Amino acid sequence: MGDEPNTGDGMRLPVEPPSGPSPATRPAVPDAGSVSVAGTGAADQDGPVTGRASGVGITLLLFGLLVVSWLVQLSFALQGEFGPSEDRLSGGGMLGGFVLGAAIAIGSPIVVLILQARVHKRTPRHSIIAVIGAVVVLIIAVPINAIVVGLQAVSVIGGE
Repeated sequence: MGDEPNTGDGMRLPVEPPSGPSPATRPAVPDAGSVSVAGTGAADQDGPVTGRASGVGITLLLFGLLVVSWLVQLSFALQGEFGPSEDRLSGGGMLGGFVLGAAIAIGSPIVVLILQARVHKRTPRHSIIAVIGAVVVLIIAVPINAIVVGLQAVSVIGGE
């Protein structure tokens, strides 16, 4: 018959809609884009994750800087070994070039980690892709540069 109850005398009373959303109109499962944790500052946790594209861009830039640092080190090594005798770099010059390459490879991810920590403090739902990329670059760069700079430092100290 309809949404109006029958009073028995042929007159029907109007039915008012409920004041809030009915159980039929409310979603049973929360939105996949909004994750809230009860009791842990749910207002800070709601909303979409931001910074994914910039995180991917920063990660690609960090890997590009890692390759640039290797090219810097390679150019100093080649100039020290195969350059003209009057322009050939000494052991100290090569060590300086290797330290410059290490500073590029290790310094840039450290700066990214510091800046991402500051951004994450202001925006808890900020993506951590850049942080993961910076950690991976550090895992690659630190041991390689420690070996390269360490071997060159031993060579300079040994007088070879």
